[in-house]
Amino acid sequence: MKYRIILFLIIPFLWSCGDEPPAPDPVIPPGSSEVQIQAIQLSNYSESTDHQFEPEWNLIFKNMETKETQSLVFLPNRFPHQEKITLPFGKYSYAFESAETPEFSEFLPVRIQGEFELKTEKSDLNLSGIGLSEIIQINPNFSISAPQIVSPSEKTFYPVQEFFRLYTSSDQLLKIRVENPGSFDFLTLFQNASNSSSIRLYWPESEYIYDGGIRLNGDGFPLTMPSTPLAELDESQNETSGLAQFGGRLFAINDGDNPNRIYELDPETGEVLRSVLVENANNRDWESLAQSETHLFIGDFGNNQGTRQDLAIYRIPWQEVLNQETVQAEKISFRYPNQIDFSPRENHRFDCEAFLFWKGKLHLFTKNRKSEDSDHYTLPSEPGNYTTELIETIPVNKLVTGACIDPTSGKVILLGYKLPLQGFISLWEGMEGELLGENFRRIQIGEFPMGLTEGVILNPEGNVWISSERVGITNVVELKPQLSILGLEGIF
Repeated sequence: MKYRIILFLIIPFLWSCGDEPPAPDPVIPPGSSEVQIQAIQLSNYSESTDHQFEPEWNLIFKNMETKETQSLVFLPNRFPHQEKITLPFGKYSYAFESAETPEFSEFLPVRIQGEFELKTEKSDLNLSGIGLSEIIQINPNFSISAPQIVSPSEKTFYPVQEFFRLYTSSDQLLKIRVENPGSFDFLTLFQNASNSSSIRLYWPESEYIYDGGIRLNGDGFPLTMPSTPLAELDESQNETSGLAQFGGRLFAINDGDNPNRIYELDPETGEVLRSVLVENANNRDWESLAQSETHLFIGDFGNNQGTRQDLAIYRIPWQEVLNQETVQAEKISFRYPNQIDFSPRENHRFDCEAFLFWKGKLHLFTKNRKSEDSDHYTLPSEPGNYTTELIETIPVNKLVTGACIDPTSGKVILLGYKLPLQGFISLWEGMEGELLGENFRRIQIGEFPMGLTEGVILNPEGNVWISSERVGITNVVELKPQLSILGLEGIF
C-alpha cells in the first residue's frame, strides 16, 4: 500500500515537470511600441456607465505620416481588455464605426476615433468615441418580467442582472408598460427617446420621498411619479393656465393681462398651430378651461386679492373654436354666497383656478393659500347671473390650479402644488351625486425646480397632458413654459 501512495505522488510530479514553460512575451522590435488598450471613453456618456457593445470591433490604426494601416480585432465587452498591437514609433489615428444603428438594440452602436503618438517601448491607450444611441434603463428593486415599449412600435427590454436596458436611436416619444407588483394592472411610463434615462422603481414604500424615482405603496399605486416633458412652449404661452382637448386636438389659454385668445397646440411638440380670438371677452384673469360635448368654457375667475366682483365664465360652441379664427362668447356671471368682504388680502377663500363640467353643471375648486384645502362650488352652465352653491370642502393639502374629468366614467383629477413648488395630482374614482369627498389618492409629480403647473386634461388614451408656466428667479433658475405628459393607464 505504501508503494502505491509513493507512486501516486511521483506521477503528478513527473507530469508537472513535463509541462512546457509559458511562452515569453514577444520581442518588441527596436523603434516600435506595444500598445495595450486600457479603456473605452464615450464623450456622451459617464465613464462609469456599464455598456453592452457588439461582440467585436475591427479597429483600424493608421500611421499619419506613412498612411500605412493595421487592424486589430478588439473584444469590447471583455474586461480587463487583453488586446495588444505593436506599431512603429510615430503619430497614429484609430477608427471604428458600427455598421448600423438600429432603432432598438441590445448593444450600443458606436463611432470610435482618436489620435495618439508612440515614443516608448510600451504604451497604454484609452479609446475615445461617442455612442450612436441613447440608453434607457429601468431599475426596479423588485422582481418583474421585462418591461415593454408599446408605442410607437413594440419592443421588449433586455434583462441585465437586476435591471432592464434598451438602446434606441428613435426620436419619438416612447410609451412603456411595466408590470405592477401590487393589485393594479400595470404602470404606464413615457420617455423622450432622444434622451438617455434611468428609471428607478421602489416597492413597497409608505412615504413621499421625491428623488425623481417612482415609489409605489403596498398595493402598487405610485406615491411619486415624475411627469415627462414633451416640449418647451412658445413665449406666447409663458403664462399658460388651462388646457382642453377635443378629438385629440389640444387647446390652451394664458392668464390675466394676456391676449383674449385660445391657442391650439400640437400635443406632441407643443407648437402653436393656430389661435382663436374671443372677440367680446376681456382676459381679466383667465385661469382654467372646462368642456362639455358641445361647448368650451373659459374661467375668468382668478382673484388673488379677493377684490373681484366681476367673476365670469365664457361659453363658446366647440364647432366655432375648431373652425373659426374669431368667435363670440356667451357670459356666465357669478358670485360666492359667503363672500361679504372684498378688501384686498392674500389669505382668503375666494380665489379659483380650476373647474370642470359634469352633468349639466360647472364645478369650481378654490385655491386656499392658508388652509391648503379647496372649497367645491357648483353653478349652472347656461348663460346668466348666478350665486354659486357651496357643496363641500376637500382636504387636498395643496393649492389647486387645474381640474379635469373623464366624461364617461366621471373620474376626477385635481392638479396643484405646495410651496416651494412641489407638484401633485389628486385622483377620485368619481362623484357621489355632486360630492367628491375625502376618498382620493395623491401622486407627487415634481419637485423644485419645476414649472408652475396650471393646466391638466385627460387625453383620449387616459393619460394626462400638463402645462406649466414660465418660472424665473433671478440668478437662481429660469424655466420656460412646458408641456408634459403623465401616464395613468393601468392605475386610474
